[in-house]
Amino acid sequence: MAVNHAGRFLDAALRSLADQTFKDFEVILVDNNSRDGSDRVIAEWAAKDERIRPHHMDVLGSAKCLNFAASVARAPLLARLDGTNVLVPDRLRMQHARMEQEPQLGLLGACVDLIDTHGNVIGRRELPLSDEKLRAFLRHGNPFVQSTIMMRKAAFDAVGGYRSLRTAEDYDLWCRMAEVTQIANMRERLARFRIIEGGIPVSRPIRMALNDTCIIAAAQARKNGKPEPFIRGASSLRAALNILNVSRDDFRYRLLKNLVGIARSAVSRDDMAFAKRMRDRTRKLAWRLPLRKLPRGFAYVAAAYFPSGSRKRRKLAFTRLFGIGRDSASGR
Repeated sequence: MAVNHAGRFLDAALRSLADQTFKDFEVILVDNNSRDGSDRVIAEWAAKDERIRPHHMDVLGSAKCLNFAASVARAPLLARLDGTNVLVPDRLRMQHARMEQEPQLGLLGACVDLIDTHGNVIGRRELPLSDEKLRAFLRHGNPFVQSTIMMRKAAFDAVGGYRSLRTAEDYDLWCRMAEVTQIANMRERLARFRIIEGGIPVSRPIRMALNDTCIIAAAQARKNGKPEPFIRGASSLRAALNILNVSRDDFRYRLLKNLVGIARSAVSRDDMAFAKRMRDRTRKLAWRLPLRKLPRGFAYVAAAYFPSGSRKRRKLAFTRLFGIGRDSASGR
């Protein structure tokens, strides 16, 4: 674990570890320069559970903290947990058993429930399960939830661990580990992933999309023996788009669709403040599309005003808006 200002949720995360039915583990917990009382929560838990080994690092960056944690870990298997999420009691037992049964498996995740800041379940995330489907998914997105990951330390070390890429460092690691080991997800929902988007800067999804594109391009570059599109850890979008043979306009269009999905998710959670900020960003992005993509772009912007799962409502709104279909013919 590497935590940074997770004090509000950290007690629940550590309690979910204490309640695990599998008991033979240690917790390497690195406090990454928190100033919100996380240190007090960590100290209290370390005093009553000797399996918790706390460390403090002033250097900013989760990649360096997690690499340090892995370097001092004594077990051949590493499991991840973020300070804002919680585990179901059988998570470690079930994943440990799977790793013991399949020695060729080096990276294992699971599906999750989605919870709000109060711990209420608000949805679920189902993910690809097999090695083949996960490899296909990795070519365009991240099919793993970091707080469900169990991996072999040997495979982690073989690819050099996490790299400092500012965002999406986990996605980059999974892509590189997939090149040296088999991968899988478990069907069971073994963790509860906390949705706290309202506190996320509106620019973060854009930075993540940029980094995701560069990580996908980096995998292609490694396959072809070419330089990766990173300059001292910073993503080079131009280099990535050249590797993938994607135009900047196509990238903007894909980004628009991603932002609309985030806005709709916020609407479905009734997080209207965040949804409004995302809508404003989608409108600005839509205006930068070429003329041929403007109509479809603004159709996506309109979709940002509806929660996910409301396809019929969106279709009806578009029918009335553009005066086509049965409503138009009947004069309504």
